[in-house]
Amino acid sequence: MNITSNVRCTLILVITTLSIGAYGYSVKHRLNFKTSTGHMISLSKGFILYDGRNIKKIDYPDDIIADSKSNRIIEDHGSVFLFVAIMGNPNLDRLNVFAITPFKATLVADAILSPIKDYDGDGYLEFGGSDLTEGYTNRDSMYYIPTFYYEIRNGKIKPDKTLTRSKDIELNGKYIPEKKRLDKDGYCCVVIPIPKKK
Repeated sequence: MNITSNVRCTLILVITTLSIGAYGYSVKHRLNFKTSTGHMISLSKGFILYDGRNIKKIDYPDDIIADSKSNRIIEDHGSVFLFVAIMGNPNLDRLNVFAITPFKATLVADAILSPIKDYDGDGYLEFGGSDLTEGYTNRDSMYYIPTFYYEIRNGKIKPDKTLTRSKDIELNGKYIPEKKRLDKDGYCCVVIPIPKKK
């Protein structure tokens, strides 16, 4: 085999490797979801596409958790919502929710990454939770850990105040309204006794 043949073989190998790499990237970083009306909602390289047309640029595409099972669409009363899992380092991961139309994707919720399910048995899907908080120095006390849940109802995504309140009580032993959670320096959150475990 002469030098020309060696160079040719090397070039073919490099091109093949690059092609396989590019194919792997496009497959890994493109998520496709088909609506009940046959439209394709895609997430590709940091863009949300509607039938191949770019309708939204994701601010931090490298933070998208491409292999998360939470990446999905949910349709409700004619509305289409795209759920995208986002890395939340150093805190917990996030779930960004976009309301989708043929020409626009609007961020309608930014919640803790959680299963999307009916948490309180009211017949509606909910999602959310509480983030990480630092430990308090006293073993008998803790910082109040606020939770926040959203509910999908009648084609809209809105805060679920009832579920949020019950989850706060479950976690903290009591519920503190948002405006009263700040400490004397204006930081969240106040210190409370560690709730007794039942």
